[in-house]
Amino acid sequence: MHLTVREFEEPDREPLRRIYTASRRAAFTWQDAAAFQPADFDTDTEDECILVALADGVPVGFASIWEPDSFLHTLFVHPDFQHKGVGKMLLTHCSAYFTAATPTLKCLKANAPAIGFYLHQGWQAVADGDSPDGPYLLFARPAEGA
Repeated sequence: MHLTVREFEEPDREPLRRIYTASRRAAFTWQDAAAFQPADFDTDTEDECILVALADGVPVGFASIWEPDSFLHTLFVHPDFQHKGVGKMLLTHCSAYFTAATPTLKCLKANAPAIGFYLHQGWQAVADGDSPDGPYLLFARPAEGA
């Protein structure tokens, strides 16, 4: 399997909608799966920089970044392609789009696998908070050399 990452192109929209829906339904088991709809992708990534992970040229995951705040808003990999290095590759490519020395992201506390992933990638939980989707941890990636 050959993995690559590139910026979003309009033909990616439909596959990424499906990935977003399938990934959230698989990961957020404590929520009503019917609440996750393909059109959520459009709303949740509006005005963000979107990077697309491809396996042999086919979209299998994506990350979206709110560049003004160096905030990683979403990172999702299709369930069939998890644990194959796709998420790590996306996260590595996001670095070029972070404008601040210390980028951040939020992760729901109920999403233990994602928390483990970010910790394993060197991110640190620096605060916690509440959102309409539940309690979350705020993660920051330490500056290089810190």
